[in-house]
Amino acid sequence: MAEGVSCEPCPSHATQHVKLTIATADTGRLIRAALWGLRRVNRPGFQYKKTGVLLLDLVPAGSVQGSLFLRPDPPERVRLMAIVDQLNARHGRDRVRFGASGLERGWKLKAEFLSQRYTTRWCELLCV
Repeated sequence: MAEGVSCEPCPSHATQHVKLTIATADTGRLIRAALWGLRRVNRPGFQYKKTGVLLLDLVPAGSVQGSLFLRPDPPERVRLMAIVDQLNARHGRDRVRFGASGLERGWKLKAEFLSQRYTTRWCELLCV
């Protein structure tokens, strides 16, 4: 089992709930937990059309109570995540990312039927 992870099996669906035992902002820990959950639901012989990971109960880091027994993110990992965020903000989204997320993105958002954004985009304001 991944470090700092507990699970609740879902017998009737191909889903897996993975609950982190301590709050983290470390992408590496989040990826490990997601991969652990995916391995639990993967069945040989089945072809999967779609897979996803939902992150629930997200809260600001300052509002999380610590633990006496579990270690929070080490300062060097916090600094690493901050540097990755800074590089991506400066050079563009996903310029620096974890190898587990893949090199190529073969999929794109299907935005054919998006409604216009009258309230947030001047160029899409309704003309009467």
